[in-house]
Amino acid sequence: MRVAILVPMMSGRGGSETAVAGLVQGLQSLGDEAHVYLFGGLPKDPRWLEPLPYTVLGSPTEKRWRRFHRYIFGLAKEFKRFSPDAVVALDSLRLVKGKLALTLSGSNASLLSFIEFPVDHIRMNRLLKIADGHLAIGEGVAGQLKDLVGKSCSDRVFTIYNPILLNGSIVARPANGEGVAFLHVGRLEFAAQKRVADLLAAASRLGGNFRLTIIGDGNDRSRLEEYSRELGLQDRVTWLGWKVQPWASVERASVLLLVSSYEGFPLILLEALSRGIPCIASDCKYGPNEILENGTNGWLYPVGDIDRLTELMQAVVDNPRILPAPEDVLASAQKFSAQAVAERARLAFATLAKPGAPLHAQVCPADDVPKN
Repeated sequence: MRVAILVPMMSGRGGSETAVAGLVQGLQSLGDEAHVYLFGGLPKDPRWLEPLPYTVLGSPTEKRWRRFHRYIFGLAKEFKRFSPDAVVALDSLRLVKGKLALTLSGSNASLLSFIEFPVDHIRMNRLLKIADGHLAIGEGVAGQLKDLVGKSCSDRVFTIYNPILLNGSIVARPANGEGVAFLHVGRLEFAAQKRVADLLAAASRLGGNFRLTIIGDGNDRSRLEEYSRELGLQDRVTWLGWKVQPWASVERASVLLLVSSYEGFPLILLEALSRGIPCIASDCKYGPNEILENGTNGWLYPVGDIDRLTELMQAVVDNPRILPAPEDVLASAQKFSAQAVAERARLAFATLAKPGAPLHAQVCPADDVPKN
């Protein structure tokens, strides 16, 4: 099976990049070919692309008409060369360009969306209807997609989740007497989506021995650092900034914290679980309640409920033994492995294969096709 993945310009530092890389590597582990097509030039940080086969279409320095020509006609040429069985697009504009290129190339590959955000946060989300089917990163987003495409097409929405690469390495927890090590990894926003101020407010109410490490950057970093000083946390919080490989900077961790207002499907929770780290997360739309089970691999609390967040953090500080065993936490991430996600994606590709396509012939042998 051959799969083309159409990717918009991205920073190279986000969860979407991790999801694409995981899907490609998951498909490769099953013996399939996958190729990434980047629109508009290389990302600011291209290191995530190093293990992946990819082609760049267009450049930000080109005139718009020239860039559009490369997007459509260049992609059509690539489709003739690569001959994909399925084309996956990460946003609505890539769907449109993919549709045009498929028509020009004469390919009958299926076209699917694989959006990394809630549907109501997608520009021109009604364009998603032009896809032959949809790969959903979670049940919440799947429900939104089904509402968008309508009841008659709801069976073309497949929940595959976001993939995570499992390497079996477990991050150690602090030794007895060292205190609890809380961890936050992500974009630094005071309020907005990430609500890091909530985390600092909760931490300021805690008693006992603990530290908080924050990895990430953003426009609100200086404001958050000032807020932590106002709360008297200057000796409790370590700000590491953005890291290319954030987990390489984590020597000890008791709990990862996610305090967002909303998510598409938070990969950072999966990354933590895959290292044996339980999580405390806001029960936001979408994803955390599909990943975490209270007491098994973490805990959920209502979005913005700083009192409840404080209670959960204080319970860990008071008795770190309540944390689930690292091996059990790691086991809970298995359903999100890159291979498991790729297997669900393959089922979607096979189900949506068009008559006459090579993949359709593999799934529906000629003897099984009804005769007219």
